[in-house]
Amino acid sequence: MITTIDGAFVKRARAEMVARTDLAGRGLARRLSDQMDGWFDALAAHLPDGWALIATGGYAAGLLTPGSDIDVILLHPQKARAKDVTAVAEPIWYPMWDAGMKLSPAAHSVKSLLALASSDLVTATAILRVRRLAGQDDLVTELRAAALDQWRKRPNHWLTELHRISADRWSKYGEVASLLEPDLKDGQGGLRDYDTIRWALAVDRPEISASLEAPFEDLAAPAEQLLATRCELHRLTGKSTNVLLLQDQDAVAEAMGFADADVLMARVSSAARAIDWASERFWWRVERASRKGKGAISTGKVQATLAEGVTVVDDEVEVDVAQAGVDQSLVLRVAAAAAHAGYPISRRTLIQLAATAVDDSATWDERTRNAMVSLLGAGPQLVAAVEALERYDLFSNMLPEWRHVRSLPQRNAFHTYTVDRHLLQTVANAGDLLRQVARPDLLLIGALLHDIGKGYPGDHTAVGVELVERIVPRMGFAADDVDIVRSLVQNHLLLSETAMRRDLADPRTAENVAELIGDPPRLELLRALTEADSLATGPSAWSRWKASLLDELTRNVAAVFAGRVRGSGEVALDDRFGDLVDEVRSTGVLHTHHETADQFDLWVVATPDQRGLFAKIAGTLAVHGIDVVSAQAWTSADGIAVDQFRVSRSGSVATDWKRLETDLRGSVGGTVDVGSRIAQRVRTYSRTHRRAFAAAPPRLEVLISNNASASTTMIDVRAPDAIAVLYRLASAIAGRGLDIRSAKVATLGHEVIDVFYVQRSGRTGAARQVPERDHAVLREELKLALTS
Repeated sequence: MITTIDGAFVKRARAEMVARTDLAGRGLARRLSDQMDGWFDALAAHLPDGWALIATGGYAAGLLTPGSDIDVILLHPQKARAKDVTAVAEPIWYPMWDAGMKLSPAAHSVKSLLALASSDLVTATAILRVRRLAGQDDLVTELRAAALDQWRKRPNHWLTELHRISADRWSKYGEVASLLEPDLKDGQGGLRDYDTIRWALAVDRPEISASLEAPFEDLAAPAEQLLATRCELHRLTGKSTNVLLLQDQDAVAEAMGFADADVLMARVSSAARAIDWASERFWWRVERASRKGKGAISTGKVQATLAEGVTVVDDEVEVDVAQAGVDQSLVLRVAAAAAHAGYPISRRTLIQLAATAVDDSATWDERTRNAMVSLLGAGPQLVAAVEALERYDLFSNMLPEWRHVRSLPQRNAFHTYTVDRHLLQTVANAGDLLRQVARPDLLLIGALLHDIGKGYPGDHTAVGVELVERIVPRMGFAADDVDIVRSLVQNHLLLSETAMRRDLADPRTAENVAELIGDPPRLELLRALTEADSLATGPSAWSRWKASLLDELTRNVAAVFAGRVRGSGEVALDDRFGDLVDEVRSTGVLHTHHETADQFDLWVVATPDQRGLFAKIAGTLAVHGIDVVSAQAWTSADGIAVDQFRVSRSGSVATDWKRLETDLRGSVGGTVDVGSRIAQRVRTYSRTHRRAFAAAPPRLEVLISNNASASTTMIDVRAPDAIAVLYRLASAIAGRGLDIRSAKVATLGHEVIDVFYVQRSGRTGAARQVPERDHAVLREELKLALTS
């Protein structure tokens, strides 16, 4: 039994306990709490009748880390005089203060404490769990019951406050799972979130309890991991800090018996992800319950259809596997739909997807590849979608190399995030730059993979190049595209390092960079990737000054290319479509070719060129309700036009290709007015046509430039997906007396990206380009074609 308590004794005994190497984590926290209990038992042994000493906060749970606040409250009678309270309290408080303890004491009557808790969230949550240290038992019992009853009388108020305070804290401290130097207590997914869920559940409302997907007890192990790490951090630093700095991670890892700091941080990240996952989905459902009212957790009503078999039910994405079709692309299709719509994927859906996951080693078909590109193009929402998939190892199942960067810290204070989060953040940033490049799909893939080599031994760039040569072909990209992505990964640091470390005024600088990059399209992609990567690295990695240097370097390299690049870039149609072109030359009439390509149909049309041909083909497809996924157009030197369309294959209605060809012949021959048919279709279906919800709806933008080619004008249109977009654009172009010499069309989720290379009819050389003085008028006519 302790008989004499003074500051020196407490300080010495406390230091001896903290120094014990046989105690760690919860064991140490429990012993420190027990030690404190003994001292308070002695110090408050002679409390007057009607008085009590209680522990609150973490101390009430019987857990004290070496740097924890020691929260105690002295309960006294309602009519106790101030001088009497002081006389009782000071002999308890001062030995602790003299010992340098982080004592946070207070003195209240039960009535005054409840009055304070009625309006103060910190106090209200603190007394939801109290523990008697000394004094009158029934006083503590009375407080405990009254505090809980008071909390439950205003559930909506307290839940709103908890969520608001939590959101502010998340914004301030960031995510524990993805930061290189996380705040273990107050960060998103930290110990405070664990406590906050417990406080929220204490309102004891069925719709709130049902908002937590799994038992609260499932979070005990993740919280234990964070508690143990926090204990060692406090012990080793001798401070009450909750931020696990890079400089402390090796020592903490060694003290906890981990092989190295990477293993420790992976454990911390995994624990925080579990808490953050539960917290995020819990608050999503609580918010829904507050909007819909009691009993609104599950209505089963379909709120929206995002894709075939993919719906929104109770503000979460559900999948009907039978309707959606179990194939290689299903996981990514569901994730893409959820990300673009801004809804979380339900736990039930994730379990279904995990149960139907297919072989991860198989080469992707086009539908899978397009689903991945759509997911990556969803902007910031893609992060939550990928995190949801990874709760069940689904994203890594599609991309096994992802496991090597999962929760992987970067031993570099220059970076803010773990490798996996850095890659996803780079992709999200790249989403803002898609309109600046001709191949947004390759930019997104390059952003996803640019640091994938960091998960393996050796130079991460060299390893990354090797991985790209394995990953990108497996994704089903063509050899030329693989080469471009390889170049992006190989050179992803080139522009940044050159701009910051080389003399940009020296012509050789640009020449050397041009030699490494190879051509203007790769320069365009690399410039965008560099910006996205820098923004995702950290606050010191991007600035206006650095942007200006990169712009100067890019202009210099572009000038080098302008002086040496030659050739028209035309496709050799006789080599690629020889038989079809020969038939047109010999007969002088239209011929078509149809073939299946994975989950898509490929339709090729060859015919003598005529003004508005591309528009007539696109219009005919639109009349038949066929969605164009991508398209390309070429014209040979002798006037044979070849247009290739890749279209979606309907799961329920087979396309009548014979009828389609007949209608096209009528449109080309002038016997079918495709324009009036399109107008009728727009009137019929515009009310029911709904594109996928988008967190950030795409803007309508038209870029016109004569700099992309010596003899053609490039028209780059980025617009929301809608009925007959391609037809309306092509018709407007033809209406201006322009010939489409080549075109590339792509649909990325809710957005279409159409690029046309056009010439003025009957002109030669540079005169074939649209004069810059006419660009503004043409731009407005194209916008009008899509908005009228």
